This record gives sequence, structure tokens and C-alpha cells, in this order.
Amino acid sequence: MPKLETWVALGSLGMGIMFTALMLSFVNFLIGPKGNGPDVYVDPTGVLIQLISIAGAPSLILAGTVFGLSKSYGAFHAAIILIITGIILVVGMVISAWILIPKIEEQFNVGGFNSIPYIFIAGGTGIAVLGSYLLRKSKRYHNLKDEIH
Repeated sequence: MPKLETWVALGSLGMGIMFTALMLSFVNFLIGPKGNGPDVYVDPTGVLIQLISIAGAPSLILAGTVFGLSKSYGAFHAAIILIITGIILVVGMVISAWILIPKIEEQFNVGGFNSIPYIFIAGGTGIAVLGSYLLRKSKRYHNLKDEIH
């Protein structure tokens, strides 16, 4: 039976995937079908705030909760899930920041688009580091290491 921190880590993974997918799809929407932007009015700042508050920030908060729950003894499965979550956030935000956002028309490129991906690159890196720490602390990892030598 999985422990609480494994379920919370799965929640963090789900929120991280959702945030990355929503961010990439919204940036693609702002680029538009012909690269000229969308044909309808949209408030990029409002949508960006919604994306962060619905999925981005909860993913980081849940990852921190997993760390707080299991920092003293480690949790093998939760650690692996956190590492995957961090990688997904970093890769998604790198694609967003370096490939897609420069293609957005000037009128739709609000200030948050230039800084938010870098904040979540740092957050994803932090999540992966926390997962690595928990993996190092877990008994299963130490048992595997003992069997190899």
C-alpha cells in the first residue's frame, strides 16, 4: 500500500504535467495559426495568473509537502516521482521560454511571459533536487547500494 507521501507526490506530478501542458497550449494559442496572434480578444495576464494559481503553484507546494513528510527517512517511490516532476517542469518551461515565447506577437507578450518560465525552471530544478535527496535518504536505495558492492 503506497504511503501518503507517494500519493501527494503523484498529485504534484499531475499538477506539474497539467501546468506544463496548459502553459504550452496557451503560448501556442497566443502565437496563433499563422503566427500573427489569436483572432479573439484575450487577457494574457489574467490567464497566466490562472495557470499559475490552478496548477503551477500547487505543484510546487505539494512537492514541498512530500519533502516535509519524508525528509527524515526518505521515500523511494515519492522521490522518483518528484524527480520526474522536476524534469517535466524544466523541459516544458525550457521549450516555452526558448522556443515558443519569442514567437508571440509584441501586443500579446506581457511581462510575465519572460520571467515565469525561468521561475518554474528553478522550481523544477528544486523539486528534482529534493527528490534526489529523498532518494539518497531512502532505505531501499541504501539496500540496493549494499547489494551492488
